[in-house]
Formats: sequence, C-alpha cells, structure tokens
Amino acid sequence: MEKVSLNDLVYGFEPLEIVAPDPNHKADEAELQKSIQKSKKMVVVIEKHKRRRAISNT
Repeated sequence: MEKVSLNDLVYGFEPLEIVAPDPNHKADEAELQKSIQKSKKMVVVIEKHKRRRAISNT
C-alpha cells in the first residue's frame, strides 16, 4: 500500500483487523452512566457556544 505523509507523520493504509468482543465482558455501569452524563453536559456546552457564535456573526 502507498504511504502518505501529513504533518511529518507517515501513514500506511493497511486494512483494519476485525476483532470480536469478549462475550463475557461486563461494563462498569456506574462508570458508563458517569460518561453518558459527562457527554450530555458537553453537548449542552457546545450547543450554547454554537448559538452564541451564530448570534455574534449576524
């Protein structure tokens, strides 16, 4: 495959390896809920920023 350079980093485009997840893996539900809440808060912040930016550009 051809190698491409971007910002002095060289990338080779090899096919990705598909890995099957472990069926016995259990997610930490408390950590998952914390992550979901953090993501929701971040989306709210981004939306507020977008609205402020749209208002200031008009």
